[in-house]
This record gives sequence, structure tokens and C-alpha cells, in this order.
Amino acid sequence: MNERRVPEALIGVYVATVLGPAVALWGHGTDRISLLGAAAVAAGAGALAVLAARSVEDLPARLASLRVAAVTVLPPLSYLPYMVLSTAPDSTPALLSVVGLLAVVPGVFVPVSGAVVRSRRLRAGATELAVVTVGDDSDGGDGDDNDGRNLQVVAAATVAALSVVGFGAFVLFVGEPESGTFVTTMGGLSTTLLLLADDDDGTELAVTDAGLRVDRTITAWDDFQGYRVTDDSVQFVRPQWYLPARSFEREKISDEDALLDELAEFLPRLDEQGRVEMAALRGERVA
Repeated sequence: MNERRVPEALIGVYVATVLGPAVALWGHGTDRISLLGAAAVAAGAGALAVLAARSVEDLPARLASLRVAAVTVLPPLSYLPYMVLSTAPDSTPALLSVVGLLAVVPGVFVPVSGAVVRSRRLRAGATELAVVTVGDDSDGGDGDDNDGRNLQVVAAATVAALSVVGFGAFVLFVGEPESGTFVTTMGGLSTTLLLLADDDDGTELAVTDAGLRVDRTITAWDDFQGYRVTDDSVQFVRPQWYLPARSFEREKISDEDALLDELAEFLPRLDEQGRVEMAALRGERVA
């Protein structure tokens, strides 16, 4: 199966799941369309969305952005107030709202799938110039175990999406939960996501002509603002304020000199040493 078909299919499912309940709710209130008719409209809209997605050039790269994530995740959440405020939990409008809220699941996977496909394409065509390991590489260091980690991250995103749906359904059918219960649940989820983000042990870094590879995932050079070398770490800085710098401890890098030599070919160095080197190249004197 063409890997591009996965994001396209997710877009179709997302559009159908978001639109179908809205049409059904409108039809329920006006008696102008049946549930079957609403389902047909949703299926047709989903098919048109797939066809439209196929006409977009480099679709995976366009999907892998925070803007797309906001567009696909936020609209389904509009069903949450409607569902919570429903006076009859077992009514048709309440159940339709649950279905609409479930669109947050394919909504999460649309940008995630785009990012995965984009990374695979970059990796397939990249030429590696320097490869180093960070941390304990006794498990072989070939990066194959990162597939399992990718599944963990995707699973965590799914849990986050389903937690929103589950919380809304709980309020609808059971009642408002105690605040302590909600805080404990979300705190546990946050801890899980933080643990998944800590991946410096056994990581493989590769400087390629296409971007920086971290295990099996490549980030294009254009997505970085530059790099910074501190006393303790090498940091890769992103231009977006909402994306923190990615850091790797210098003492755990197997060959720091090789890494930094190749990085200088693709990214500007943003620390004081980088300023000195740039001034020297321009023939300027540094105070």
C-alpha cells in the first residue's frame, strides 16, 4: 500500500466523522434529513476529502505542522459542550455528540501520519555524513527498537485523545467527577508523556545531507534555527517558540568532534564560539 494513502484515508475518516453528526443533529432538529441520509452525506464528504487530498502536492509535508494539528483536533471538541449540556444522556443528540467527539482520534493521527511519512521519505533519500551514539549503545545501536518507541508515542497520543472523549462521556452518562479524580488522571497521563520524551539513552544521531536523524526519525535542516554548544550539552534550536531546544549531553556523545564538524556545514552555531567564528570569517575583530 502506498504510504501516502494512510494520511489520505485518515483525512476522509476525519471529515466524515466530524460532518456526519453535525448533519444528523441538524436533521434531528428540523426533521429534514434522516440518520441514514446524514450518514450518506458524511460518506460522500469523506470521499471528496480523499480526492482533494490526492491533488495536494507533497501532502505529508503539509500535514506535519502545528497548524494542521489545531485544525484537525479543535473542531471535534465543539461537540463536548453540547454533549455535556444535554438533558437526556440516552437521547439521539447526546449519542451523536459522542460520535462527533470521537473525530478527535483521526484528527490526532492526520498530522502524526504526515510527519511519519515525511520522515521516512527523507531517511530513504538521505546520505549520512557522520553517525554518533548518545548514551548506552550496548543494545546494538541500529535504531530498530525505535519502531516500538514510535508506537508508544502514537499510543500516548491516542490515549490523550480518547481521554477527552472518555471524560465527556463520563460527565454525560454518570455525572460530574470529583476534581481530584480528574486532576489525578490527567497528571498520570502527563507523567507518561514526559517519560516517553526522555530518550537520550541509546540514541543514534546522524548528520545527513537531508537533515538530522535521531534514530529512525529525520528532521529537515530548514526546521532548525541552529545549534548551541554549552558546557554540558549540544542543543538543537527550533525557530518556533513553542518547540523547545532538543538537547544531548556532551559526555554521552561517542564522537563529538565528528558531529560538530559536520553540523557546521548545515546549521549556524548560535553560542559565543559561533559568534567568534563568524566574526573571524568576516575579518571582524571580536571584543
